[in-house]
Amino acid sequence: MNFFKLKNTLKYFLPSSYQLKVSITTILTRTLFILLVYISYFFILDKIPSLVPYRLELAFLLVSAVSLIIYLPFIERLTKSIRLKFLSEYLTEDEESYRQAIKRFNFDALVKHVFPDMVKLTGSQSGTMAVLNPNGSFAFHSYFRGRQKKLSPTKDIEVKKTFQEFLISRRNGASVADAVANPEINYDFMELHANYVYPFIFREKLFGFIAVSNIPSPDAEHSISLLAGQSAVTIHNHILSYHISENKKYQKEAEYAIRVQNLLETGTIPELPGWKIEAFKRTNRNLIEFFQVEDGSWYFVVLNAGRSYQHIGILLSYILGVVYSQSKLRILKGFSDIKALIHSTFQKLEWKYKPELIIGKIGYSELFVIQEGLQFRITRKNEEVVASIGWKNVISMDKGPITILQNGEPILKFKFEEIDFI
Repeated sequence: MNFFKLKNTLKYFLPSSYQLKVSITTILTRTLFILLVYISYFFILDKIPSLVPYRLELAFLLVSAVSLIIYLPFIERLTKSIRLKFLSEYLTEDEESYRQAIKRFNFDALVKHVFPDMVKLTGSQSGTMAVLNPNGSFAFHSYFRGRQKKLSPTKDIEVKKTFQEFLISRRNGASVADAVANPEINYDFMELHANYVYPFIFREKLFGFIAVSNIPSPDAEHSISLLAGQSAVTIHNHILSYHISENKKYQKEAEYAIRVQNLLETGTIPELPGWKIEAFKRTNRNLIEFFQVEDGSWYFVVLNAGRSYQHIGILLSYILGVVYSQSKLRILKGFSDIKALIHSTFQKLEWKYKPELIIGKIGYSELFVIQEGLQFRITRKNEEVVASIGWKNVISMDKGPITILQNGEPILKFKFEEIDFI
């Protein structure tokens, strides 16, 4: 009993076989680096004439530059290459190293490291791995004698339903012998150039599989089963992360779209003495803009293009943007200029439909309004207050607030209250 205790204690303090191999690899590559530096130093020192001042310092500087630029990157790549070729955290018997490797087991590790290790486990020279994509197709990766590449088909590869069902029913792996009775499945094995296929299954769903040329030994099959289960979970988490990030992206895009829509919906409503102006929620069928003209008077335009379609808001915002910019330049003087500018802009855009609009001027306690088209109505207490369409109408605010409707829905409300001057 004491012997086993002592053995376990020694195991805790002494390095594992995997850690020992990593340490030996590091010592060898670092020793090679030191030898290269020393050889280069004496070689360069020998080539510098003895009469040159600061000969030793110059040799030291040259060797330092060569070591940092050439030798150090070379040694790092060599170390990585040796570890990838001869060592694997996923195939080690060291429990701690394997546990740490599983913690770092992500999608990239699956493709770059675990997949080649699984092929090596079976003793095969080549292998193919299929990984489920978020859209339901499969991405295929191939491995052949140490070389890895992702297959890039012209369209997504679909794995046949019958083959998927076959793999789910053979969750502990299937050899070509299991497919002899089924010509269709046997043909799938031939297409994959495989004698053995192990599926990645999680919650009764196929997340991928590995196909290799050799049938593995029982020990290798056990190791593959552990890695395959972890691979299925990793692919599941990868797809889940993709959907979460996509949802976040679409949510962000929706937020931006709402902001843009709010910017396009209604221009800044001016705060004028005695006036309370309220804009209601609108659709993409109309736009509203407030602006000042040359004499400082405040005008507003409610514009409808005469037809509604998906991107009509962009067209309307462009036209009202033209009106707003012209007003900022103090070019517009009144109703006739605003109306002429809107119609001419529609003509330049070769718009075939007749626009409908309301142009209004905000006075002290009254509104001056021109209306074109039948979609808009100006009401007070459900009674229409504009007497004539196409002509300037004066609306007194003494009798209460007015509401501008489009097809029966309110879009703009004006209310005026007398100011008490003290």
